[in-house]
Order: sequence, then structure tokens, then C-alpha cells
Amino acid sequence: MPTLLLFDIDGTLITTGGAGYRAIKKAVEVTLGVERALEGIPVAGRTDSIILRDAVAAIDGRELTDDLRDAIRDNYMGLLQAEIERVNGGPGVLPGVRELLTRLADDPAYHVALLTGNFSQTAQIKLGYFDLWRHFAWGAWGEDAVHRNDLLPVALARYRERTGDDIAPADVVIIGDTPNDAEVARVGQARSVCVTTGNFDRQALLDAGADVVFHDLSDVEEVMRVFQNK
Repeated sequence: MPTLLLFDIDGTLITTGGAGYRAIKKAVEVTLGVERALEGIPVAGRTDSIILRDAVAAIDGRELTDDLRDAIRDNYMGLLQAEIERVNGGPGVLPGVRELLTRLADDPAYHVALLTGNFSQTAQIKLGYFDLWRHFAWGAWGEDAVHRNDLLPVALARYRERTGDDIAPADVVIIGDTPNDAEVARVGQARSVCVTTGNFDRQALLDAGADVVFHDLSDVEEVMRVFQNK
């Protein structure tokens, strides 16, 4: 049975210097005709769906309907592309990421996908800018669930749909940079490998239940060894 590796995006594979935050904030403001959206709304490690739900509720108590979510998302997509281009991608691809993904692409022992709070369309914009989208044929996305913990069952179901095989959570590794990534794995009985390239230090990630914490993914040999250690 191959190991399923589910990667987060922001703070794990890339960092855009806040381009995503600025774009989604502006999208809410443009769509609703307001200012100062997202103030006090936590975003790190959360799905875009729950960020938008909390953001619109904080503005005037309204519900995030599917139509409203889609309208904000459509504005977000255009604003995100422009913002990433404006900052030339920001800091960019994080250490070790390109080499690791290239190694994994040639190794039949692994199946690589995404588990991210990003909408699928904005995930493609972000990763496409850095030519990383081609490494990921599928994922579990921010539109698939409000709560991040619900994305792992989505990923397991999609794996079965694509391969015809079931995969046990013990054969899944979630790679991320926030306590929420570690929690998804812990609650779902998968393993987690976290990095401190986001906003959280080693102790915060360990306290959240991360199995292994790296500074970044630059030691590709050691990262691969950890992936293999079931």
C-alpha cells in the first residue's frame, strides 16, 4: 500500500508575503461594499469557507450562502492573481519543496495530493504561479468543508474514487505548518509532519500533536525517511 501524502500550501510549500490575505480581505470588501473586513478574524490553518463565514457574520450578522460565497470567491480569484503578480510571488517557494516534490513524483511508494483550506481555484492560482500545480492531480479543498478536520475524510474518499482502493489513516501523512494541520491528523488517526516556516514554532506544533517537526523541508533525505517510517 502506498503512503498518501497530503500537503498544505501556505507556509508549507510557499509563502506569498500576505498576498492571499490581502486579496481575500479585499474580495470581501468589494463584494459587500464595506471597509476593514477580516479584522479580528483568525485565518492561519483555517478553511476559506470558515474565514468567509466568520467575516460576513462579523460585518452584519448575515449568513454565508453558497451564492455569496461564490461571488466573493470570484472576486478573490482575480484579486489574488493580480496581488501575486504585483509582489512577484512574494518570498516564494520554501526551502526543499521543489526537490522533495520532484523526488516524490518518481517514487511509486507515494501518492501525493493536497489538503488545504484554500479554494481549489485559488490553490491553482498560487501554485501555478510557481509551477508547482503540476505536482498535484487532486486535493481536498476549502469548498469541501467548513471545518478543516472534515477534509481528511474527503481526501480518503477521493483517493478511493481515483484508485479503486481504500487507504487506512495510518498510511496517510499530513504535511503542514499550523496546529490545525496537526489536529486534522490527530483526530483522523493519520500521521503529521509539520514545519516552522509558517507562523508557529516547534513547541506550538508539538503541543498540537505533531508527530515530527522540521525547521523546513530542505533535508529531503531525512524528510523522506520520516515518510517511510510507518
